[in-house]
Amino acid sequence: MPRASGQKYHYQDHDSDVVDEAPPVQNTWYEVFHAYDVRLLWCVLEQDNEENAAKTCEVRWTIDGNVYFASISLDDATAYFVFRNHLASAGGTAGLSMTTTFRNAAGFPGKRGQDCKVEVRITDVLGTNQRLQCWCVRETLELT
Repeated sequence: MPRASGQKYHYQDHDSDVVDEAPPVQNTWYEVFHAYDVRLLWCVLEQDNEENAAKTCEVRWTIDGNVYFASISLDDATAYFVFRNHLASAGGTAGLSMTTTFRNAAGFPGKRGQDCKVEVRITDVLGTNQRLQCWCVRETLELT
């Protein structure tokens, strides 16, 4: 949003954006959200299945045209926090990391962008009663 001189803006809170696919389709990207003037505070990814098997999942953030990506084998029923690391995006093949340690999206202030989209997918063969979940907490910049 163009910023008008002398105007006040604030970050408007939003409820969590959620993907909860049961079962997901293998290799299909699911959009968690696509919004403008965003401050992304949290992004959490989880998968679970009856075999309690680890599965490879991927997350892709597109922020102001830059694509950041991570692919990791997620343990069953374990929350992974996704965050922007220090690496270059390498043409959309890097730039994000995941950890089971409580961590927000980009250090303490959150990851900001004018045009933000978060997508997730599972690339391994699905397990029995496979489920893919992602939660994002964001704020948007609004005119006061």
